Amino acid sequence: MERRGTITGWGKCVPPVKLTNADLEQLVDTTDDWIVERTGIHERGISHVEVTDLAEVAAHRAIAAAGLTVEDIDLIIVATVTPEISCPSQACTLQERLGAWNAGAFDINAACSGWVYGSSTASAMIEAGVADRVLLVGAEKLHFVMDYWDRSTCILFGDGAGAAVMEASTAGDGVLAHDLGADGGEGKTMVFPTLGTRGEILRERDPAIDRLHFEGQNVFKIAVRGMESSVRRALERADILPEDVDLVVPHQANARIINAATRRLGIPPEKVMMNIANHGNSAAASIPMALNDALDEGRISAGDIVVQTAFGGGVTWGSTVIRWGERTTRVGKADIELPPTDLTVFDLLADNRAFFAPYHEQSDD
Repeated sequence: MERRGTITGWGKCVPPVKLTNADLEQLVDTTDDWIVERTGIHERGISHVEVTDLAEVAAHRAIAAAGLTVEDIDLIIVATVTPEISCPSQACTLQERLGAWNAGAFDINAACSGWVYGSSTASAMIEAGVADRVLLVGAEKLHFVMDYWDRSTCILFGDGAGAAVMEASTAGDGVLAHDLGADGGEGKTMVFPTLGTRGEILRERDPAIDRLHFEGQNVFKIAVRGMESSVRRALERADILPEDVDLVVPHQANARIINAATRRLGIPPEKVMMNIANHGNSAAASIPMALNDALDEGRISAGDIVVQTAFGGGVTWGSTVIRWGERTTRVGKADIELPPTDLTVFDLLADNRAFFAPYHEQSDD
């Protein structure tokens, strides 16, 4: 039997502090009805800790669910668009925190498609015999790069982390096919300039420059087309028809995007996993968090055909087709939690609001 990478453990980490639509009504000119109608989101996590803290909790939970220890992991891949620092990589920082000294480590930045790119990379490494047990993590602290005066973007994004352990299998399960793609020419539709090196070193941060640039209508059109065509290509490579798919776990970007893309594929809503209502768009963390919830809800059985699909900045897109293995419940649980906090969501967003306020005051003049 062909050697493939199959998921044997999973975990997620959700910040305890929530930014609800009612909170957003106090920050920007919006309403709960307006947000829900356009996005399907009711609340999203806002982290009081760093990306490594989120990733560590999700990673420990995934490793325990697989019945392994950190010493068993021989490769760590972290998908993120919001690393704490550029060097060392987020994966190396996580390796040190976990004590996973037997593992190589590197990051992937494909924005919201990062988890799918990471899944493809991890499974390819396993197929090639480069690795036997890979820890894949998607972790984001997106509120750091948001402008919480801008209702068109701040309603969308949340923080969190998800993780999975992928192991070698020759039982016929695992990742059957991949599709990855990009269109750098459309990269201008979503830009996070905050974390880059562009410009002079002495330039002070400027809210007019360092805010998220997001072309919502263009993103919607590209996302629907990109995800639909990517899933079709991946299914064709796996020799599987859309009607034979048991569950689609899409990037939780926007409920309308998910509904439009899966409707064009002819996949009914009951075969689509959505948890965007409680998490918002958490970029590379969204698919593993949704996968975690799908397993906890008993929506995946052994032998099921599960499709992961995403679209993100770059622009990037990707899909994987998985025949699920025998593992659908956790072997063990990790006794780890985030540190508690007394901070409110308004406390956590105060510095952001102060930074971007001058830009909006100028815009109003």
